[in-house]
Amino acid sequence: MNRRTLLKQAGLGFLLSAAPGIRSFASTESKAKKRVLRFAHLTDVHIEPELNAPAGLAACLHHVQLQKEPASFILNTGDCIFDALKQPKERVETQWKLWNDTFKSDNSLPVEYCIGNHDCWGFGEKTDPLYGVKYALDKMSLAKPYRSFDKAGWHFIILNSIMPKPDGSWYTCALDEEQFAWLQQDLANTPADIPVIIASHAPIVSAASVVVDNKNKGKGYELGLASMHIDSPRIISLFDQHPNIKLCLSGHIHLCEQILYNGVTYVCNGAVSGNWWQKTPRYQTKNGYAMVNLYDDGSIENEYVAYGWN
Repeated sequence: MNRRTLLKQAGLGFLLSAAPGIRSFASTESKAKKRVLRFAHLTDVHIEPELNAPAGLAACLHHVQLQKEPASFILNTGDCIFDALKQPKERVETQWKLWNDTFKSDNSLPVEYCIGNHDCWGFGEKTDPLYGVKYALDKMSLAKPYRSFDKAGWHFIILNSIMPKPDGSWYTCALDEEQFAWLQQDLANTPADIPVIIASHAPIVSAASVVVDNKNKGKGYELGLASMHIDSPRIISLFDQHPNIKLCLSGHIHLCEQILYNGVTYVCNGAVSGNWWQKTPRYQTKNGYAMVNLYDDGSIENEYVAYGWN
């Protein structure tokens, strides 16, 4: 599907410039900056046959492509399908087919993937070639669960937040030693004047997780192993050595939050599925996605857009 076809099907003589429910921030007020890249951040679609989820995803993709200022690509930070962790392979295949069919029929933008916990297959035998993260790699056509690339003068780093627990069960949110060593080297190899954006499924820093997922009700704060990165301190210590890291994008918690800490902006951009395709928002966060603008001076604009799905 191309942009012209989408406009004809929508019956519109105009393009969307904003929408009710938009939340935005800008990291600088500089007027001399030049925008070099604009992309859409989608996360936590959780597509399934039920609850009209395929139509919801299609509506979101149409909304993205009808923006007055178009995106050059989609950055997806995981949980594409409703669940593979606790489902048999036949059910998982059904969900991935819905995902691929919807993107084939309703999207014309390139997609960059990040793996979510629900994309990993934890139900099958460990001897199966697709067990665990390998299933997601296969469906996303990825060679490795983490990688980096450059676009328009910005360096993108895609991390894999989802790790088996020490007992081998799924999952906790962290970087294993091999990936952390790779991240150290990748940042060391990136020139200091190149701004960096990092994408992970689980938040590296999150205030909303502390408020919403607190498991020690009324007795202080206690998070489980799956709300946000459990290795945030050492990741942040690494970030402190690289002031060119500007933005960390994530999903996972289905909540919209924006945090500035030690010069890095941490953003969770809600969820396309909202409250897992239920009629009510997840707390105050509606079904949505974000439009992200990157500038040549290293500044950022992030707009969270509720696309009106009921």
